[in-house]
Amino acid sequence: MAVTTANGVIVAVTPQADAGEGAADTDDVVNSIGGPGSIVLPALADAHDHGRGLPTIAYAAADQALESWLPALSGHPSIDSGVLTSVALAKLARSGVGSVVHCHNTQSFDEQASECAASARAARDVGVRMAMAIPLADRNRLGYGPDEVVLECIDHAHRAAVATRWASRPRSVADQMLLFEEAASAVAETARGGEADLVNIQYCPVGPQWCSDELMEAVAEASAVSGRRVHMHLFETRYQKEWAEAHYPGGLLHHLDAIGLLSDRLTVAHGVWLDDSELEMLAERRVIVSINTSSNLRLRSGQADVARMRRLGVRVAFGLDGMSLDDDEGALRELQLAHLLNAPVGLESGLAAGDVLSAATSVGPAAVSGDGQWGRITSGAPADLMVIDGDPLTADFVDAAAADIDALLLTRARARNVTDLIVAGRAVVEHGKVLGVDEEALTAEMMDRAKTARPAIELLAPVVAAYQDGLRTFYLAGGHRAPACSGSRA
Repeated sequence: MAVTTANGVIVAVTPQADAGEGAADTDDVVNSIGGPGSIVLPALADAHDHGRGLPTIAYAAADQALESWLPALSGHPSIDSGVLTSVALAKLARSGVGSVVHCHNTQSFDEQASECAASARAARDVGVRMAMAIPLADRNRLGYGPDEVVLECIDHAHRAAVATRWASRPRSVADQMLLFEEAASAVAETARGGEADLVNIQYCPVGPQWCSDELMEAVAEASAVSGRRVHMHLFETRYQKEWAEAHYPGGLLHHLDAIGLLSDRLTVAHGVWLDDSELEMLAERRVIVSINTSSNLRLRSGQADVARMRRLGVRVAFGLDGMSLDDDEGALRELQLAHLLNAPVGLESGLAAGDVLSAATSVGPAAVSGDGQWGRITSGAPADLMVIDGDPLTADFVDAAAADIDALLLTRARARNVTDLIVAGRAVVEHGKVLGVDEEALTAEMMDRAKTARPAIELLAPVVAAYQDGLRTFYLAGGHRAPACSGSRA
């Protein structure tokens, strides 16, 4: 087909054989997308990510339960945020992802504004849409409970080191909101340098267990006034759900609703442990739930029942969380995995392939940029498109013309089959190569810097191990539900 665009939207769609001469005279045009054997689709969205760039296992943060995995992330080498984000976004773009919710992992809160600006610049350079979700958190820094209670579960020899590294004095709600505004201003200034308005700013209260009621109330109020979207983790693990049940007897979601946080401006990530009544509440408030299938497998969190969510009317999207199955950021394989894990046993109906693709191409972009005509190739829709070489996918078909495209994509398509990506009418990937950045050079720069961190990682390892051991004691003893850790050690 030939697709003509103007100002980042599609203005005409013409079958290949009927493409007119006028399209070629327009500067803002993507002419003759694809070709024989090509499959043209709306671009995918990654509705929850952290732009890691450097895989966590690369610096000894091996897959394990989320709660014991988080301390190991402190071994992350100090690397420019723009480099990390560029590497991550380039991988995603080659997988057909045109928009991303980037939950920023702050390396230094003193430098958060410049870090966020660098990540926003990376999105502009690569050419994808980004929701810059700026983190806010002010409680339970060591675990899902008071810091002093968690410390009781850590052996005495390492207790002070853990407290010094992970339990610095929390910033006030006012200071948190001020830091957010400083980072938001830096991101906005950076985004203005691009050819299109591809970056927007979102509040990211990291998760209820890490945010005080006062902070969540401040975010809810600020979102209502500004119209900015909100992005947060919710019920990723059973320990988070148990903590919420112990601390909010009336129900955490009822509390979030009462303070105004549940709205169509909110996206929650993971949602593995949501029950039916909670899903119905989210559906009524039109909250988006971003499913992170590979991450949930790797971090031992369980699996969200996507088919049940859709039956209850929840708006479902998909994200990679920077934790794809084998760190290749393969968005198509992520969708395939989600589809298979939500397939029914036997002859019952389940999650259809078309439902998965719709979630990734229409709901996902709304989590990034707000509601619009996402997921459609039609006049007036955003000019965000991906092209897949379909010939290798149907080489062994008796009748390739009769192929069920949805089923084909969620069975065989991989990042290597993505030939082109267009975002807001501009080419981002051509012939499988990212145009806006030198991905190979950036990856080399990242790895050069990462390898200098080996001595620091080795030095920190015993402290991390002691912290992880203490957390296992804390959670297995039910410290996240009770006022004290029964397994504390001298």
